[in-house]
Amino acid sequence: MEKTKWKGRAANGYSAAGGLCIHGKISEFFSLAAQKLYLSQPTVSSHICNLEKELHTQLLQRTTKALSMTPAGRRLYSYAAEILDLRHKAILELTSQQEAMLHIGVSSVPSLHLLPELLAAYHAQAPEVRFRTSCSDSLDVIRRVSEGGCDIGLAGTKTAAPGCGFLPVTSDELVLAAPNTSHFREYQQQKEPLRALLCEPFLLREDNSGTKQGTLYFLRNMGLSLDELNVIAVMDDAASLIRCITLGMGVSILSRATVQNDAQSGRLLLFPLGQSAFLRRLYIVYPSARRMSEQTRRFLDFMKEYYQTGQRQA
Repeated sequence: MEKTKWKGRAANGYSAAGGLCIHGKISEFFSLAAQKLYLSQPTVSSHICNLEKELHTQLLQRTTKALSMTPAGRRLYSYAAEILDLRHKAILELTSQQEAMLHIGVSSVPSLHLLPELLAAYHAQAPEVRFRTSCSDSLDVIRRVSEGGCDIGLAGTKTAAPGCGFLPVTSDELVLAAPNTSHFREYQQQKEPLRALLCEPFLLREDNSGTKQGTLYFLRNMGLSLDELNVIAVMDDAASLIRCITLGMGVSILSRATVQNDAQSGRLLLFPLGQSAFLRRLYIVYPSARRMSEQTRRFLDFMKEYYQTGQRQA
């Protein structure tokens, strides 16, 4: 009986320990772990305290301002992470036996210019596999792969998210897009029009997009800050933002791939970002090997071969 009670308390403690470290660092607030575990804050605190009593060791060093792991806590977290990863992998493996379904998270640029061809090619090779795709910003794609909400992803940036790996797929040039009007055609006659163009009304992508991160990088290289722009709109949807530019609302920095067709049809003018520009990478985002299902591993292997990125590291 006592052994059964210990197992229950230990399991709850492992989950609580994992919850405290869900973003790869000890949370300063038990409330964050409670939110992730759908428990109350006192319950999480109780689980941790009970686990410390059962193991006869201190796992967390508590002060009035912060928490930190003790050496024993770090060892336990490593074990807890393995247990949770194995649980996640078991669920993926057993679920995939009943239905071959891949959940792919993708950000806006890859969703339009990489994903359709990729899915068509893989479907020709593995027609039994079904796909579920969800489009969001790059940081959300990475977060969902890290937390197990997606099997694999395509994103316009990379981070230090725990439990994730990144492989570069291709490069994506950013350009300044403007309406094709007589006013903006005059800028084409200038040798260096970028600083003047940045004084025009500016439409900005939302905070977590790879395009937004690229815009900030470009501005830093120009010696400018976002506060110096006349930002008239912040928009989640890239297609809507492009439509607003064609209607004359202002300018924006966007992926060349997303605006090339509008430029060729005469609706937009594109201005290269010059020496301050950079070719940002688009990445495959994949989970750690111990959390990856066999089905996801096969798809990742296909992607490596398809994009010929298997021997290149980000």
